[in-house]
Amino acid sequence: MSKVQVTISVDDAHLEQLDQVAEQLKEAGLEVDQTMSTLGIVTGSVDSEKMSALSDVVGVESVEVDKTITLPPPGSDVQ
Repeated sequence: MSKVQVTISVDDAHLEQLDQVAEQLKEAGLEVDQTMSTLGIVTGSVDSEKMSALSDVVGVESVEVDKTITLPPPGSDVQ
């Protein structure tokens, strides 16, 4: 099982229940890294096989896999 980093957006109707949504996400397999209540975002990691279960949690608007972008160092030939 490979873990993937995800960012989860909570819908407007459930912003005040963000802690409860985060708890339900944990029960669905998410290892919560951060909860940003002002933005309505929860970040964490989950086994790739359990990722679809996160979308089924009431209050979840979207689940996005984090992407890593690497830039070349300043002064390199490719910029």
